[in-house]
Amino acid sequence: MRTMRRICVAIGAVALALTTATGATGAAADSESGAGADTVLLHGFVYTADARGSVAEAVAVEDGVIVYVGNDRGAEGFIGAGTEVIDLDGRMVMPGIHDAHIHGISEGHPRCDLDYQPLTVAEFEARIEECANNPEFGTGADDWLPVDNWYIQFLRPRGAEVDKDTLDALDTDRPVIVYSVFAHSALANSRALELAGITSETEDPPDGVIGRDGDGEPDGWLYDGAQQLVDEVIPPPPPVDPVVAAGRGMETFAEEGITSFFVPGASGETVENFVRLREDGGLTSRAHFAIRGQAATGEDLDRFVDELDRMRAELENLDQLPQQVHRWRSDHVAGPRVVAEPGVSIDGVKYFMDGISQHPAQTAALLEPYRENVGTDDEPEWVPGDNDGELYIDPDALAEMVTTLDQAGYQTKVHAIGSRAVRSSLDSFAAMRDDSTQGRGHEDGAGSGHGYGQGRARGAGHGTDSRPSVEHAEIVHPDDFGRFEQLGVLPVMSYQWAKPAPDSTDAVKPYLGPERWDWYQPEGQLHEAGARIAFGSDYPVDPLDQFFALEVAVLRAADWGPEYPEYAGTLNEDPGLSLAEAIRGMTIDAAYAMHQDEVTGSLERGKLADLLVLDQNLFDVPRDDISETTVLHTMVGGEVVHSRLQPEREEDRS
Repeated sequence: MRTMRRICVAIGAVALALTTATGATGAAADSESGAGADTVLLHGFVYTADARGSVAEAVAVEDGVIVYVGNDRGAEGFIGAGTEVIDLDGRMVMPGIHDAHIHGISEGHPRCDLDYQPLTVAEFEARIEECANNPEFGTGADDWLPVDNWYIQFLRPRGAEVDKDTLDALDTDRPVIVYSVFAHSALANSRALELAGITSETEDPPDGVIGRDGDGEPDGWLYDGAQQLVDEVIPPPPPVDPVVAAGRGMETFAEEGITSFFVPGASGETVENFVRLREDGGLTSRAHFAIRGQAATGEDLDRFVDELDRMRAELENLDQLPQQVHRWRSDHVAGPRVVAEPGVSIDGVKYFMDGISQHPAQTAALLEPYRENVGTDDEPEWVPGDNDGELYIDPDALAEMVTTLDQAGYQTKVHAIGSRAVRSSLDSFAAMRDDSTQGRGHEDGAGSGHGYGQGRARGAGHGTDSRPSVEHAEIVHPDDFGRFEQLGVLPVMSYQWAKPAPDSTDAVKPYLGPERWDWYQPEGQLHEAGARIAFGSDYPVDPLDQFFALEVAVLRAADWGPEYPEYAGTLNEDPGLSLAEAIRGMTIDAAYAMHQDEVTGSLERGKLADLLVLDQNLFDVPRDDISETTVLHTMVGGEVVHSRLQPEREEDRS
C-alpha cells in the first residue's frame, strides 16, 4: 500500500517483447496485401469491462478501432506483414481511464506550494516567510504571494486555528493569500483584504462567504466564491502559452492512463486552448467540458443559453466527435460514428449548490445542523449547532435552470456536498424529468457551421438523455440513495476521499455524529441502490494518482503508517465497491457520463482502441498493492501516446 505522504514513484523502463511480424498472415489479415491489423496484443490478461466483466487474451486494432477481442489463436489471424505485435507476457490490459471530474492543467508559473504536507502553525508560518523571501516568487512590497496546496485539516496540533492575524505577524509587507487543497477556502492577510476592498461592509457574494469575527470584521477567511474578490485584483502572471501548458497536461494524463477527461466549470478560453491543441496535433485524450454557470432565470437564463450556443458554434466540430457524444442534443444528427483522434466537446454547464463539509468552513448544506462541541477537548459534549451550511442557489431557480438547459441540449453538473444540497439537486432533476416532454418552444436558427444548431428547436422532448450528475455527493441521506437510479442522475465520486484522514476523521466525523457519518462517501450504498457511479479525481485538489484512488475505493482505508494511528482502519460502515465495480466507475460508467459508452470505455469489437497496459494484474495482487500499479503503455484511438516499453524487433529475437 502506498503511504499517504508518498506521492511520486520512480519507475524504470520495463522490457516487453514489442515486435513487428514479417510475413505472418491469417484468415483475418488483408487478403491481398497481407498487411493485417495495425496492432495486435497477445498473451495477456485483457479485462474488457464489458457487461459481463469478460477476460480475453488478445486484442487487435485497425484504424484506431478494436477489430478483435478474444483468445490468442483467433488474434493470430489478424497478424500481417505490417502488424505491430505486442507480447504482453501475461500482463493486464484494461480500458483507458475516464476521469469524469478533473480541473488542473499546470500553467507553468512558479508558485509557493505547501505540498499537501502536515504542518504545525510554526512550520506553516516559516514556509510562507521562506516563500516571501524567495526571489522566484517576487520580493517587492506590492508583489502578491499566492500560496497553494495548504492541507488545512492537517494543521498541527489538531484543532489549531489561524486567521489573518497569523499572516499579519509574518515578516513581510506583501499581500498574501493561502489556498486550501480543496479550493473552497483561502486565508488572506490584512494587506490582501485591503487591496481587494473587503471590509465589514462588504456583502457576501451569492456563491460564497466572507469569514468574520465577533465584531463583524473580516477575519481573513474566504469561502468559495468569496475567494474571487481577491483573485480578481491579483495581477496576472507573466504570459505562458496556454496551449503549451495544456500539452504538458496531456503528457501527465497519458502517464496516468487518462484517455478521456471532463473539466467541470471551465471557461470558453480554456476550451479554446484545447481546440488549438488539437489543431496542433497535441490533444491525446478525449476532452469534455462543462462551462461554469451562475444562478440565472428568465431572460437572463435564455441569454446564457444563447451564449453557450455561440460557444459551441465557434469551438465544436462535430466531424471530430463520435456521433454519440452529441446525438442526444438534437434531431439534426451528423458526423461519423467513431473518430479515432480525440476531439473537444462542450457538453454542458456546472453549478455550485453548496461548499464543503470540512471544519472550519462547513459551507456544505445539511438537512440538519452541524454539531458543535460545548464541552472541552478532553471531555467533549456534542450538541446540534446553529449552522446547517449554505445553499448558493435557490432550489426553484435551479429547477428552472436545469430544465431549460436540458431542453436546450446541455448536460447539467451540480456540485453538491451536503445532504440538503444533494436532495435539492435531485429535486431539481426530478422537476426537469417532469418537464422534459413539454419543451420551452424556443427557436434558435443560428448555424454552427459544423452541422449542429441549424434551425434547431429547443424542447420538443430533447434532453431526456442528458445524463446529469451530482458532483461529489459526499453526504447523502438514505432516502435519496435510490433516487439517483430512478432519475437517471450520476453521482460523480472521488474514490480517494473514502478513507480516514484529517479532512474526514477530524474535520467532518465529530460534526456529523455516528448516524450521519455512515452516510459520508456512500459509494457502496449508492451502488447497492442502483446508482451508476462515475469516478472523478478532482485533481489538483488531490495529487493525481488514479490507482491510489482505485485502491481506496475497494479498501475504504489508506496506509498512514505508525505515525498516525488515529487514521487506521476503514472510514465507516459503508461497504465500498468491489474491484470490478470500481474499475467500471473509472471506465465504462464514466464513459456513459460523457455520452461515449457506445464507442469507448470497454474493450469490445467496434469500439475505439483506448486502452492501457499495466505492470501488474489488479485482480491478482493484494488489494493494498493496487496503488503501486504503473501504466506501461497508453493507447488512444490506436495511437501510442505513452510507453515505457523497450522496443525489440523481430530480428533481435531470432
